[in-house]
Amino acid sequence: MSNLVVIPGKMEDINKILNKDIKGIILGVKSLSIYPLELDIDNIIDIKNNTDKKVYVIINKMIHNNDLDMVREVINKINNSNIDGIIFYDLGVFNIIKKMNVNKELILSMEHLNASINSHLFYKKRGITGSIVTNDITYNEVLDIKNNTGMNIFYTVYGYLPIFYSRRSLITNYFKYIDKENNSDRYYIYNDNMKYMVIEHNFGTIIYSPLVNMINEIDKLSNIDNLIINLSYNNDIDIIDKYLNKEHMDNTYTGFFDKKTIYKLRGGNNE
Repeated sequence: MSNLVVIPGKMEDINKILNKDIKGIILGVKSLSIYPLELDIDNIIDIKNNTDKKVYVIINKMIHNNDLDMVREVINKINNSNIDGIIFYDLGVFNIIKKMNVNKELILSMEHLNASINSHLFYKKRGITGSIVTNDITYNEVLDIKNNTGMNIFYTVYGYLPIFYSRRSLITNYFKYIDKENNSDRYYIYNDNMKYMVIEHNFGTIIYSPLVNMINEIDKLSNIDNLIINLSYNNDIDIIDKYLNKEHMDNTYTGFFDKKTIYKLRGGNNE
């Protein structure tokens, strides 16, 4: 299944992952990514120079004024390298890319915001060639976006998905409030028998979904250009082989893959 794109969880696993029958990898830039594995841009360029697989750089932290010089420096190095594409969250990064006349694949990743055909067409007209489509919509809606936009679609099939972000240090503040020591790098909250991971980063706090795993839907997903396996916080590289072999797994969580969102309006009507 050569359309798998993997986000490694550990530096030492990158070569093992690249030796598998996958399309490529996504690597976060140090201080500009929300992933636990962050690399200097020079290291990422070295990795690309030693593989024929696709290597995408992701800049998916919310960018502040004091990050701009670093963003420009990173993008300049990418533009002068063999890196295949840039994935970005903040449209400020896109504005910098356009001003610097970068000739790379440009892929938008906005978590929850880019969820319709029209929004994808809007960004396509401005030179963005690909999209990591949100997992907040159903598979049929993802397929509609692919079929009606012609964009290079990425879709996460495995991993923890960010569902809430706060710039505040919520865990630190909570333990100060209850006057107890914070002695873990992650915590969990529960709702309706579902477990949600909470991690405090140096740029804020993120609550993550339960572990998404769409391995049993792999045949349906063959129409999607790129299927992302995100090994952040669950560094089980054996899952790549399971996807390649289309193994069946029990008790998997698929989020909104086949669950339409229904709003009950006042007056009792449903849409």
